[in-house]
Amino acid sequence: MAVAVSYPGVYIQEVPSGSRAIAGVPTSVAAFIGYTARGAVNDPVQLFSYADFERTFGGLHLDSPLSYAVNHFFLNGGASAWVVRVAAGAVAAKVGMQTAAGNLTLTAIAASEGTWANALVLTVDYDTANPNETFNLTVTEFVERGGRMVPARTEAHRNLSMDPNAATYAPTVVDADSKLITLRDESAIGAIAGFSRSGALTDPDVAALGDDTRRLAISIDGGPFYEFDLFAAGGGLATLTALRDALNTIVPTLEPANTGFSGFSASIDGDRLVATSGTSTRQSSVRFRRASIRSATAALKLGQANGGREIHGSSPTRPAVSGTQGVRIPDFSALAFADPEQMTVSLVDSTDTTIATHTVTLNRTAAPAVAAPTTLAEARTLIEQSLRGATHEALSGARVFAVDNTLVLRAGGADASLRLVLSGAGATTLTVDSASGALENVAGYRMGTGPTVAFQEGAIGGDDGSVPTETEIQGSLAQKSGLYALEDVRDLNIINLPEVNDAGVLANAITYAEDRRAMLLIDIDASVTDFDGARAWIEDPANAGLRHRNAVVYFPRVSMPDPLQGGRPRAFANSGLMAGLWSRTDAQRGVWKAPAGIEARLRGVSALDYALSDQENGVLNPLGLNCLRTFPVFGSVSWGARTMVGADALASEWKYVPIRRLALFIEESLYRGTQFVVFEPNDEPLWAQIRLSVGTFMNQLFRQGAFQGATPQDAYLVRCDSSTTTQADIDLGIVNIVVGFAPLKPAEFVIIQIQQLAGQSQS
Repeated sequence: MAVAVSYPGVYIQEVPSGSRAIAGVPTSVAAFIGYTARGAVNDPVQLFSYADFERTFGGLHLDSPLSYAVNHFFLNGGASAWVVRVAAGAVAAKVGMQTAAGNLTLTAIAASEGTWANALVLTVDYDTANPNETFNLTVTEFVERGGRMVPARTEAHRNLSMDPNAATYAPTVVDADSKLITLRDESAIGAIAGFSRSGALTDPDVAALGDDTRRLAISIDGGPFYEFDLFAAGGGLATLTALRDALNTIVPTLEPANTGFSGFSASIDGDRLVATSGTSTRQSSVRFRRASIRSATAALKLGQANGGREIHGSSPTRPAVSGTQGVRIPDFSALAFADPEQMTVSLVDSTDTTIATHTVTLNRTAAPAVAAPTTLAEARTLIEQSLRGATHEALSGARVFAVDNTLVLRAGGADASLRLVLSGAGATTLTVDSASGALENVAGYRMGTGPTVAFQEGAIGGDDGSVPTETEIQGSLAQKSGLYALEDVRDLNIINLPEVNDAGVLANAITYAEDRRAMLLIDIDASVTDFDGARAWIEDPANAGLRHRNAVVYFPRVSMPDPLQGGRPRAFANSGLMAGLWSRTDAQRGVWKAPAGIEARLRGVSALDYALSDQENGVLNPLGLNCLRTFPVFGSVSWGARTMVGADALASEWKYVPIRRLALFIEESLYRGTQFVVFEPNDEPLWAQIRLSVGTFMNQLFRQGAFQGATPQDAYLVRCDSSTTTQADIDLGIVNIVVGFAPLKPAEFVIIQIQQLAGQSQS
């Protein structure tokens, strides 16, 4: 950028060097597509160890060749892998949650398919910043350990709303944050007109308003706050009725075109003022806050902060509270407890059978004396402490909450279908019995195929699915399923379809690998167990479509201990193992080094499924079928490095695996590293910048030993000038970059010439 000079002196200008460093892309990120014991279907997951695979997909499974292939990959040096689970008929568990009125409001769906989610329990409570509007949702995954169901993972989603316009709208928040479930909003009915209810007021309270307390600030249906005077300076209001009439006169004029305002109404309910919105939707609300000057909000006990209550239109569409929820007790001090007074807590299952009971003493002067609670908090503590002495663990572990002047009791333990039924004089006093109007819900909403209980519906059990067909493993590009679930994966170099042998599926996989600049490792059919079978397979015209520069196959299969069968050795496909070897070779020597030779040991292999002789190896290698061999001292090793077009008869320039993989590495690195060129002025300054950036990248590879040749001029070339980009190209917006390299081909055949020196005497 030019310097703007204005005064005599020295100016500093930073000039770009014109060089943009091109970074090499990863070379050994593998992808495995197939069946696993559990996990999300058609959702690629990146793993960095086999422990990651066990946690996510359940570890080894006899029906999952992929699980063994991934194990062999990491065992042999693999560092990073993507796994796509494919399963036929996999189902995600779900359950519908109802409102207190019995209307379906939310459906919880497991984050992935499988039986794992059948042990998910969802609990709902209203212990939030605004108990009349929002709710908390806790999701707990139970697992069996030592014959008991214990919590394994727990998520708490707090202050959720059923208002679709709210920042804490439940489906939006949970879908973004939860690793266990998603939520679907099913609420179609149940919304009410939102209202604000004041604390207890008297006519003298209203008459006490003066010039310094005559303004209110009101918001309706989530809109902006409007401030207004209840009366003019020097005036006043004498009664609660006058206050009601003033609001009914003033508020509708604040925004006449808005139904919430034009339909607004103020009313009196006993000693409370009730201000109601003109709409009955899940966005409906009336809120008061302190006015900026001369505020009367506190004096009139309006707003939650001042002792009032604000009921949102979406409040009745919240899922019902988990457990037994009593009726609200506005004034606990007005309760009178008999002497003695008790209540019975009964543990009831889904068939309405009473499993256990416990008696809670609320008041008794005789020994052992129990002092009657004077506050709701004291009642909560007294009940919970008494329940600790119960014999049944669901009673002794029960929780008691005091929320918004309401008692809530919830059974403990992992059985979400249990509920607590309260009876007796004490239950009536505390309004926690059904006769008083208490809501008796189960301890939690249970995912999957549990018993049918109140306030939940539509439970569907999760299913892990079954082994898919090879066509299902191939999947659909339009649906991004199977192999094509990798569409959104950026780094991808080695594709594995363990034990997939369908020629059509493999041909499509090769095409996809070519599009992604990746290699496909093919598993030879399990029925190919000897030399004759291997030669017949590689020469079979039906497999001609597999002869591609981006495909590689190895023979024979490998024998390894199977942990699921007591460590007994059995034959496994070799693609996962070879992908790990490729990764290890890349890390130790570079992608240009053939993954073969005495240092290419096959870790974990106890034997090969077939022992090839040198002569048999000599037949298969020229056909492009790589051989695995066993040698004394060195053990089992990879003894071939040809692609599927590596047959001598094809005379392909892409005969060797390291050359093809090096070319793909260079192509992808330059593709990503030259994006800066697009839309730049197409002339010599740009060409020079390209030559510098690409040349630097190629020189780094040369110095690492990736190319043949003693000098850079012998090893590679980079051209980008008027000879590669003509004026006609420039007119079409094209810049041509020519990059060449001298491939470092592996030494397959080492010939040692030995000659006798005859007829020479010792000097």
